[in-house]
Amino acid sequence: MTRTFNAPVEDVFNTWVDPKLAEKWHGPEGFTNTIHEFDAREGGSYRLTMHAPNGETHPLRGVFKEIKRPTRLVMTWQWEQGGPDGAMGKETLVTVEFKDRGGKTEMVFEHSGFANDEIKGMHEHGWSGSWSRLANIVE
Repeated sequence: MTRTFNAPVEDVFNTWVDPKLAEKWHGPEGFTNTIHEFDAREGGSYRLTMHAPNGETHPLRGVFKEIKRPTRLVMTWQWEQGGPDGAMGKETLVTVEFKDRGGKTEMVFEHSGFANDEIKGMHEHGWSGSWSRLANIVE
């Protein structure tokens, strides 16, 4: 997935590594988040819970594998419970590249390692909703 934001690369990158900002945009419209742990350094871990508008909770965790400020971020993603069927407990990989496009940021996003196309599609839908919320923060 690729999305261009009308904001500098550093600002967009920071929304991924600053827990106060990350808390505001993860999940589709209407979701809120609780950050339990957020150690944004290579080898550091994070834990958060997404709260859906219908009251369901979706806790997840991961590890920051690579942080190259402000151009690249790689982290694992693992639902603890309440994730999409077939996804709970399976570790997947999120890779994000941030490219300066004349004061704007092109974000190239890949989330890989899904058990099937249905689960991949659910995540694409969720991430797409997240990008609008992220744009509201940086633009």
